[in-house]
Amino acid sequence: MSGTRVAVVGGGISGLAAAWFLRQSLGPAAEIVVLEKQPVVGGHLRVSEVAGLPVDEGAESLLARRPEAVDLAVAVGLGADVVHPAAVGAGLWSRGAIVPLPPGTVMGVPADPARVAGVLTPSEVAAAEALDARADAGLPVAEDVAIGRLVRSRYGDAVADRLVEPLLGGVYAGRADELSLDATVPALGAAVRTARTLREAVAAVSSGGAAGGGSGTPASS
Repeated sequence: MSGTRVAVVGGGISGLAAAWFLRQSLGPAAEIVVLEKQPVVGGHLRVSEVAGLPVDEGAESLLARRPEAVDLAVAVGLGADVVHPAAVGAGLWSRGAIVPLPPGTVMGVPADPARVAGVLTPSEVAAAEALDARADAGLPVAEDVAIGRLVRSRYGDAVADRLVEPLLGGVYAGRADELSLDATVPALGAAVRTARTLREAVAAVSSGGAAGGGSGTPASS
């Protein structure tokens, strides 16, 4: 588009992505200027040397299950630079010790509360099982909900605070009680619209590999 001039304020990842999409939309004739007060672009995304090794500052990975960021990296010519981390077991700091992240969970939401006994106390496991078995558990749901509030109502506070909150807080830098289920774990959001219990919904997602890491696709890059 000849004669078009656009200024993008901020050279962080959002500003750089906006400038790139503007270029695709407006064409090569448009003048696009990115304004950044720092001597380098990238915002909070940068690499520093620690003990002779390069270490990411800010976000150090992206969710490969969500295609937007990976597709953008490929589109701008960085596809060959995408590195998938080695498969290592995840752990949680709970009650003064690191414990393995229990299997069969989707972003910390368990398919079976009994399988997270290493993180929860026996009474917390029993409370979670009793809540989800209630006839008035409220599933299926008709619309999007906050994932933390959903988990609290079906499994209790312990599951939300000790499993879901640490994982979602680390990935999305927010509180589980305020994060959209559809936005953070869309496969689970779809499952709770037809399932009768939360464990049934999580089991359906885990067996399908959509958000439980069982599909063979790396969870992050």
